[in-house]
Amino acid sequence: MGQGVLEINDCGLRVFVGTDEVLESPGVAVIEPQQILVGTAALMRARSHPTRVNNQFWRRLSLESLKSENNRCRHHADLAYCHLQEISEHCDLPGEVMLAVPGNFTREQLALLLGIINESPIQAVGLVDAATACISNLAPRGVHLHVELQLQQTLVSRVAVHEHATLDLAETVNDAGLQNFQDAWARVFTDAFIMQCRFDPLHSAEAEQQLYDLMPQWVNRAMRQGEVLAELEDRTAKVSLRQLQDASAPILSRVRAMLDNLAGTGSVVFVSHRWAEIPGGAQLAERIHLLPHNCVALAVAKRWSEIHSETSALRLVNALSAAPANEVAIQVHSATEAAATHLLFGHRALAAQQPLFVFWQAGKFSITPTPPEHPAATITSHAGRLALRVDAGTRFMLNGEEIAAPVNLSAGDRIGIADFDEVITAISVEQYGA
Repeated sequence: MGQGVLEINDCGLRVFVGTDEVLESPGVAVIEPQQILVGTAALMRARSHPTRVNNQFWRRLSLESLKSENNRCRHHADLAYCHLQEISEHCDLPGEVMLAVPGNFTREQLALLLGIINESPIQAVGLVDAATACISNLAPRGVHLHVELQLQQTLVSRVAVHEHATLDLAETVNDAGLQNFQDAWARVFTDAFIMQCRFDPLHSAEAEQQLYDLMPQWVNRAMRQGEVLAELEDRTAKVSLRQLQDASAPILSRVRAMLDNLAGTGSVVFVSHRWAEIPGGAQLAERIHLLPHNCVALAVAKRWSEIHSETSALRLVNALSAAPANEVAIQVHSATEAAATHLLFGHRALAAQQPLFVFWQAGKFSITPTPPEHPAATITSHAGRLALRVDAGTRFMLNGEEIAAPVNLSAGDRIGIADFDEVITAISVEQYGA
């Protein structure tokens, strides 16, 4: 029979069987006279058919009439139903499904969602606020924030944790969603192609679609390497991580303003895994914890009996038993502006109270506290700050830009060597235990 979770988020509805993610489907529809494409198929045609796209139907879930030539698309609820049908056809749904929903859904939207679910192949046995579930499973006592990235906006939920974790409020930051970040990055890549090879990726709908299809890979590569050489229609353009960070900054600043307004003394900001794919997203707040991608499924599995409903009339659960205080131990990372204390290389975090040396060995980048014969760079600690000194003859990169003079490191800085994939990341780590 099996148990699992359906997480409702228009960035991507996700199906979990147990704690394993088996499907993610973005909340996008392309409405044609004779058919409706939803999910990934729609996303891959959204830019080439912009007048037929609807990516608002989950955020604006309602029975409000839509103008459409397709008689299966009377309102946003029809598109949501089509999306759930598509999901059921592309994966083996668990026999019992918990619905994890965002805190900004109104009572009317929740009622409509349950009505749609009842007409779909999904056997829902519980309804839970996603932020409350995640926080209940991890957070120490106190008042904390959960930050989720949606397609058109950011959702910030405040959860009070005592014996129970209880949703206090949920606020949205408009025009601060994944789509807004992608549009900002698209302008960066478009400008780069125009300036460097006199090619405008927006000259045709097909080229624009390719740009948006490839852009997640490019951004991910820039975050790992400090820069990326983007290739489109046999043309290449170089874009640095700093350019993408600068493009993201105005959006991130609005989210940070909301966090500053809602956070209390000692609050930890729990951010969803999606923020790890946004340049600067993992440094949203001074005290931050990045959640695993299956956090909601892990939490629901542990609290299945609390969320499970014995009747078909599901009620929203937004208060759950908190994790025992003596079992809570999370890592809280500080923001980019903070001084770095450790260097993260591969799967190792090296404390830098003593000098650390970067060098080449057998054609590989490496870092060690033992002085090598020919170090490429040296990292030392002075007055609580880490300083990077580059030795002559090495093209060292900091956040995608070549450097020669000594620099102080801040948490989030990425250190690398030109034309080499691996990077060392400067971080600031605080151990938080009950």
